[in-house]
Amino acid sequence: KMKLDSYEWAMMKLIEDRDYIYKSLTKDLYYLGVVLERKYRLLRRTYTVFIIGMTPSVIAFGVALKFYGPERVLEVPELPS
Repeated sequence: KMKLDSYEWAMMKLIEDRDYIYKSLTKDLYYLGVVLERKYRLLRRTYTVFIIGMTPSVIAFGVALKFYGPERVLEVPELPS
């Protein structure tokens, strides 16, 4: 972490040099793109894993519903009181 005095000094130096400002902005935009590319790649992997996991779950639910659906449930007799 940078101290306030050092930060103010660096910002004043940045403002003084116009070429340095554009160079810094260009570098910032580049690294923002790099970070976003990594983030979207990880997000794509996450969605892929989610869909791969969801597909067998839906199939298993459909099979269970077909073979053990509401019409196949046995009634449980009531206990005498």
